Amino acid sequence: MDGKQTYQSVDGVAMLVLTMGEDIGSEVLKGFTHEEIKQITHAMSKMKDIKAKDALVSLSGFFDDFRKHSGILGGTRQYITNVLEKTLNGNLARDLVSEIYGDEIRSHAEKLAWIPPELLVNDLKKEHINLQALLIAHLPLEYSGRVMDEYEEEECHALILQISKTQVLTSGLMETLKDLIDRCKINYHSGGSASLQGSKVVANLINRYSGDKSNLFQFLHDQDAEAAELVEEAMFDFFTLFNQDLETINLINERVSLEQWTYALKGTNKDCRLYIINSMPQRVSTELKENLVRIGAVPVSQVEQARKDIIEIVKQMQSEEIIKLNFANEPRLT
Repeated sequence: MDGKQTYQSVDGVAMLVLTMGEDIGSEVLKGFTHEEIKQITHAMSKMKDIKAKDALVSLSGFFDDFRKHSGILGGTRQYITNVLEKTLNGNLARDLVSEIYGDEIRSHAEKLAWIPPELLVNDLKKEHINLQALLIAHLPLEYSGRVMDEYEEEECHALILQISKTQVLTSGLMETLKDLIDRCKINYHSGGSASLQGSKVVANLINRYSGDKSNLFQFLHDQDAEAAELVEEAMFDFFTLFNQDLETINLINERVSLEQWTYALKGTNKDCRLYIINSMPQRVSTELKENLVRIGAVPVSQVEQARKDIIEIVKQMQSEEIIKLNFANEPRLT
């Protein structure tokens, strides 16, 4: 294997970066993709007791390749952009370059792959679904799959539909996406999204805990009642209601209006809807089923508001000791 081939291998590049020192090496690595950086640094970590002849092969290969280079940079993106901007309107030039290369946003978004998927999704969910879909469509494929795993099934369906409709990006959309990407990076690096909220972390752990949750909650209450209440608060969302027994649901039904249930149940699965519907008298349940069909598709904001209103009602009932929510129950869907 000649010097040039060694240089082009991952081990060859790793060797070169090691010879550059930390500062220059880190600048060079910025030019690689997320996956390439992982490969190179993994190779670097395995290099021990480097022989002079091995280093010489990598360095010689690099300088041989450098000497053979013509010095003409070729049709670089920046060069073509500059030419087109002098030929066309600035926006037209950018749109044409994006169509030719199709990677402006992709290269900008690539650095997001260092952010844990759950943290990125926390930021994305604050944005319109169109923006979420566009950004996910331009993430590295392996990483975008992990990001999609953080969404609920119905959210995934909606995002995939949006992604399938994605066409050539306009300059305005590209700038909006770049701004979103920058904000996601800033949020992560500032530590805002990564702050540890103990009660929320414990809530997520308990949700995935396969042991006896009743004993676990009893232990938490015995050790620190205030901490246990914070955990329960963190665990409580709309879908907690489907873990309650029918007696509790019947009491909740006395406070929650039919209209609120109609909007709140939109987007839930069949089992969730039936659990609430079957808890009601036949006349009321029939009316609820008819309402669900009648209103058709509704804005997500209306669904979220209805669920929020129901949660507030349930919290109030809990504080008045009318009901006691059980966070240790398994789902009671029928």
